[in-house]
Amino acid sequence: MRKVVVTLVVLAALVGVAAVADAVLRRQAEERVAAEVQQAIPGVAEPPDVTIEGYPFVPQVLAGRLESVRLSAPEATVEGLRLEDVVVRVRGVAAQPPYVAETAEMTALARPADVAAVLGLEGMELAARDGELVARAEVLGLPLDALLAVRAEGRDVLVDVTAFELGGFRVESTDLPAAITGQLQDLRFAIPGLPAEMVLTGAEVTDDGVRLAAGGTNLDLGAAR
Repeated sequence: MRKVVVTLVVLAALVGVAAVADAVLRRQAEERVAAEVQQAIPGVAEPPDVTIEGYPFVPQVLAGRLESVRLSAPEATVEGLRLEDVVVRVRGVAAQPPYVAETAEMTALARPADVAAVLGLEGMELAARDGELVARAEVLGLPLDALLAVRAEGRDVLVDVTAFELGGFRVESTDLPAAITGQLQDLRFAIPGLPAEMVLTGAEVTDDGVRLAAGGTNLDLGAAR
């Protein structure tokens, strides 16, 4: 019986050591990925938070495939577009070159002021209201609101004027002459930095701004290094 107890204690100790070693190696890998991402994307002010998901870590590496890797950053500015609450998750990542991920997903938030900047709406106040963006200007001392809807198309966000409100009156854009509304349709801004394998899958106006979503398959992570 004593030998059995001793054997169990030794096994428990070995499992504990293995778990600690696994956690240390996982943390080192996460820190390395975070440093490389910060270096590869100049607009990331500080290393992102990286989590290699799935347990244990070392057997995943030995098997040549990581189940899931999650990266998040409070903000990033890429080619002039400032994004907040950026979250990227890649799944089925090859643990050896060329480091291809089976699937990739990204979500991010673009604040109204940052959208206004990339659309070139200088002098207009842009806000989010009831699922639409509202661009406000003054006409003859009265507030003129242009109501904007957003939609994802490929790697761009398209912005369409749906209606105008002036002095409490609303006019649908479809009721106005095409000569007026034609210049206001199909405004767009790109989401820079998206890998070639990813496209936008959604663009939705929330109370905080435009919530973006993107996805793709067979993402070559090595090409971004």
